[in-house]
This record gives sequence, C-alpha cells and structure tokens, in this order.
Amino acid sequence: MIACEGNKEKKTEKTAYWDEIVIFTRNQKITVRQDSDTANFENRMNTRGNSENEILSKSFLLNKKERDSLHKFVYKMITKPVFTDKNATCYAGYVSISLRDRNTTLGCEYKSVGEWSTVSSETQKIYKLLSEKIEISRQ
Repeated sequence: MIACEGNKEKKTEKTAYWDEIVIFTRNQKITVRQDSDTANFENRMNTRGNSENEILSKSFLLNKKERDSLHKFVYKMITKPVFTDKNATCYAGYVSISLRDRNTTLGCEYKSVGEWSTVSSETQKIYKLLSEKIEISRQ
C-alpha cells in the first residue's frame, strides 16, 4: 500500500484577465490597457471666456508589473469598497474607477470626498502609482 502523504491540492493564483481600467477624476481621464505599455491621459481644461473645454492628451508608460499592481489595487477597491464618512463641500473630490473584462464592467465611484486618494489604502496605492507617472488630480 502506497500512501500519498502531503499530496494536498495547492491553490494556484491564476493571473486575472482584464481588458481595461478607466479612471475619471473631475477633469481627467486615465485609460490603462492590460496588453499595452502605453496608457492614455486626458486633462480637460476650461479656458477663460470659452464655453468649451480644451482637452490635453498625452501618453505615459506603465510596465507589466505596474499594470498588474494597478489591477490588483483597482480590483480590491471595487470588490471590497470602503464606505466613507468623508464629505466635502462644493462637490470637491470625485473619482470613478472601472475595470472591464471582456463583456463585464465593474466600478466604484466616490463623490464629494475631498481628496479621493485618502479614502482607503487602495485609493492611496492607486494615486501613488499613477502620480509617479503623471500629474493626477487628488480631487
């Protein structure tokens, strides 16, 4: 008789598949795709005397490790949201983050929270990672 001691199933963490992460702040949009080292950043600026917003677009680099970290932070933020008592006047502090995977989109949105980057440890990590690459708004 042969015993299979220690033959326990090992949980393997499979790499999560995702297509795109989109982050909106009050005047900005950041789009990160899993299959691209280049992310897109749009900044909407209202110029004086003009009723239309001027959109400044630029690209920035995120390597695979940074994209995977961002995905991990966003996924946790969306699936385990923090309900906050933070409140700001004049609707200051807005962020909407969505995660798209083929035909499903998950999202989380915080409004009137002052500095959105301080709502949770996940929002802090998202802000820190992105602010090292671009000038992202805290509100």
